[in-house]
Amino acid sequence: MNTHCAWCERDIRNTVHAPYCCARCEKKANRALAAISVPPTPQQRETRIIRGCLVSLVAVITVTLGLRILAGSPPPPDNILMAQSAPSPQMDRNAASYKAGQTARRQWNRWLSGQYGERRKGALYWLNAVAGQHARQCDGTVEFALGCFDAHRHMDRIEPQFAISPTFRSGWDNP
Repeated sequence: MNTHCAWCERDIRNTVHAPYCCARCEKKANRALAAISVPPTPQQRETRIIRGCLVSLVAVITVTLGLRILAGSPPPPDNILMAQSAPSPQMDRNAASYKAGQTARRQWNRWLSGQYGERRKGALYWLNAVAGQHARQCDGTVEFALGCFDAHRHMDRIEPQFAISPTFRSGWDNP
């Protein structure tokens, strides 16, 4: 026959140890009851408040980072934010490089007008990357990446001219 401990609700097979189990369990229960019935000291209260704030802060940061990771990279703006360089008075608007810049911009705008949705966003994203506004990466949806890679291919011919010829850049900025 098994004896049942009233405190821990275990069946005790050896009746010789039953009084010790019950006494030990009763002592644990009394200590736990005393711990929760005693009002906490000011230091314990402050510690609980600080721990609670830190846990809340970590939870907010974790949720925020998790949502940013799930959301992916932010979509690029729909407008073109190339830094405009005002034409200086000594720049010749009839120069061949100025006209070439205008022509290149018109071709770009014509090509861009044929892009829609995510492809257009990808193309604009790459154009803003060329302007130095963010990293040159084409991460995103398949359509976004295809638009970004197409824009990269189109801009490969134009981009070196920006560094070589300020008049070309001025023509690009003023189509």
